[in-house]
Amino acid sequence: MTPKEQYAAFCKRYPGLPVMLQPWWLEAVCAGKEWEVMLVTQSELKDEHGSSRNDTDSCPTDEVVAAMPYLLRKRLWYKFIVMPQMTMFGGVWMNDDLFASPELQERLAKVIARKLRALGVAYYYQQYPIGNPMPYWFGKQRMKVEDRVTYRIDDLTDIESAEEAFSQNKKRQLKKAEGLTIDYDMTAEEFYRFHRACMRERGQHLSYSREFLLVLEKKCRRENHGTFIRVCEGDQTAAAAFVVWDRRYLYYLIPAYLPSAAKSGASARLADEAIRMAKEKDLQFDFEGGNDSEGIANHYKQFGSHAVTYQSVSRLYRPSFALLLAANRWKEKLMKIRE
Repeated sequence: MTPKEQYAAFCKRYPGLPVMLQPWWLEAVCAGKEWEVMLVTQSELKDEHGSSRNDTDSCPTDEVVAAMPYLLRKRLWYKFIVMPQMTMFGGVWMNDDLFASPELQERLAKVIARKLRALGVAYYYQQYPIGNPMPYWFGKQRMKVEDRVTYRIDDLTDIESAEEAFSQNKKRQLKKAEGLTIDYDMTAEEFYRFHRACMRERGQHLSYSREFLLVLEKKCRRENHGTFIRVCEGDQTAAAAFVVWDRRYLYYLIPAYLPSAAKSGASARLADEAIRMAKEKDLQFDFEGGNDSEGIANHYKQFGSHAVTYQSVSRLYRPSFALLLAANRWKEKLMKIRE
């Protein structure tokens, strides 16, 4: 089997795997790009330490015990690993024995670090699922670990109580939005055109292409892991979102609303409908980010959500690559000034 086929088989053993680590998701968000997977077998963990603990001796030596899917990019003469678009989590996933053993996690971090050096990348950056222990061990391998924040609503067993935790401002907006209608009939083409119109009203540009959205939406619908929510004022779309889910969370992946419709309460109605969908699916709700904007973070907190920390792990292997990173950061700053 190829490494990707081995990874697909590995994923089938873990139904709780986050949606953004699923092979079909990676195929969608990396379409036209190169994604690979780094596999670690039981024998490699043994080789790292010379022996293994009893709790893994029952595993065949060639069994895959951990995997790290990654997007490999190339620019100029550099190879580097970064997160795909619209993908909050990546990094290393491991079997149950490793999740339960700090000793094996430390050994795994050493194996992955060695494989990354052998891969010859100039730079490595991935964001790890909340609660994943590997960032701690990578920190001990002289990799840079930074905190990031998302906003979540954990308990939706009583939707009325959850909505009671909304701020007074959001409650007022929802009152204004009572005359708005909701549907789930929006196509990917319609959403793309609407989101582009929303950004144009702000003098901004979309961060993804039409083709990217079409591929991702098609894959999500085929796997029954995503849909569009639309809020209409009369026969006009005022707000819309693309939401995705796995077995634990519903993610508010791509929200969009017209600035000219702000007074209608459409944005609050949109978030509330997504939260209600999470309740119907017996899931927790994740606003999918909020780390980079104080205004967005404040908007999310007003829905009774709380900040949850997760980690990014990075390492600069070739100092000259820092110039390319700096150029990209300046480009982002100039875009913000222009906006």
